[in-house]
Amino acid sequence: MNIEDNWQRPSWVRSLSQLGPGLLMAGAAVGVSHLVQSTRAGALYGWGALVFVLLANLMKYPFYEYGHRYAAVSGQTLIQAYRQQGKRFFMPFLAISLVSAVGSFAVDAFVAAMLVQYLWLPQVPVTALAVGVLLLCWALIAVGRYRLFEQITKVCVILLTVATVGAVVMAVLRTVGTAVMIEGAVETTQLVTELATELAIEPVRGSIFTWSAVPFVIAFMGWMPGGLELSVWQSLWVQAASQEKGEAISLAEARFDFNVGYGLTVMLACLFLILGTLTLPDQGLANEPAAFAGQLVGMYTSYIGAWAEPVIGICAIAAIFSTTFTVVDAFPRTLEAGLHELFPSTQNSLLPIRQLIALTLIGLAAILLSAFTAGFEPLIDTITIIAFTCAPLYAWLNMRSIRTLNEADQPPLWLSRLAIVGFAYLLGFSLLFVVLQIYG
Repeated sequence: MNIEDNWQRPSWVRSLSQLGPGLLMAGAAVGVSHLVQSTRAGALYGWGALVFVLLANLMKYPFYEYGHRYAAVSGQTLIQAYRQQGKRFFMPFLAISLVSAVGSFAVDAFVAAMLVQYLWLPQVPVTALAVGVLLLCWALIAVGRYRLFEQITKVCVILLTVATVGAVVMAVLRTVGTAVMIEGAVETTQLVTELATELAIEPVRGSIFTWSAVPFVIAFMGWMPGGLELSVWQSLWVQAASQEKGEAISLAEARFDFNVGYGLTVMLACLFLILGTLTLPDQGLANEPAAFAGQLVGMYTSYIGAWAEPVIGICAIAAIFSTTFTVVDAFPRTLEAGLHELFPSTQNSLLPIRQLIALTLIGLAAILLSAFTAGFEPLIDTITIIAFTCAPLYAWLNMRSIRTLNEADQPPLWLSRLAIVGFAYLLGFSLLFVVLQIYG
């Protein structure tokens, strides 16, 4: 397409064609937080959990936006910004990144493996499958085959989104069907009452607005929509996209890209929670990985039909594979960049540092999976709780980094104020969790 043709396209079409890092973020987020945590929240606590989906996404929004903003305006990454703030901040960031990397490798691969086990390989231990998933991702990235798989995965994620919307619509229609199909004339107020009764499914374990629910709420919000390390990845992706494009990405382009991807993650999180609310309470929540994977796929097949199981299974696996690919690529990239900041001479090393870091993380993740014998729920909750309790540090560093930009490039006043509220929210819940753990 020549320049004239591109100029004649509507501005929104040109903007959509430039989407990149924002969609990468969406691909990274639509994984454990959506497929597992959102459905669990709906099954355990029903509609009340929707409050924390919206709050988590709102309170983390400024810090993710800062990742795009900083990279687009400065041309640098947040890793460089953290290093410029001194080792007293940079070293804790690297330590947290290492712990988060091992946990993310383990959890994302574990969820992908339990789906593979349920669909095709029931006799193979889920831990062995998880290590195989990680090695496959590493190999495809190492030989440069990730881009082809990424295009296929995007199609599957779109199909999963469409299937999720369809399943939610049919679940709602089936839920209210009894009330709508009432024989004879019914007063309007009575009909409304019956509709409300049909939708008010009682959660399995009571209200989410209780002290006993705080640990789950912390775990739930830890990766909702993702850990705050995603803001660092975004800055890396924006910088890489600028280099590939051959020119700097404007702030307007970066902001549009980010908002589209973020909006998609919020919508899908709400849909998965609604699906879990309407589908899983009657069944109870399975503790075994394969059984939970069966419930996950069953949420769709119970409304769409059994014929859809292979399609839904492949789409769900593609979605979680996309997340796993992202962490297998992003965490070693982050740690490599951090190593280069600490030791600039390593930039000229002939060793494949990023690949060695990835293999080391895979080995550590395998040890973690072998050591966690209590089940997949404690593993996921532990890693996501760590992510949430570390979020205030990322938020603080991002706020400090963004202040170094020129006045014209600073976030609008409402976003800066939301960042302050968001920081207080993240810090407050983290301290609350620590206090409850200490005092029971």
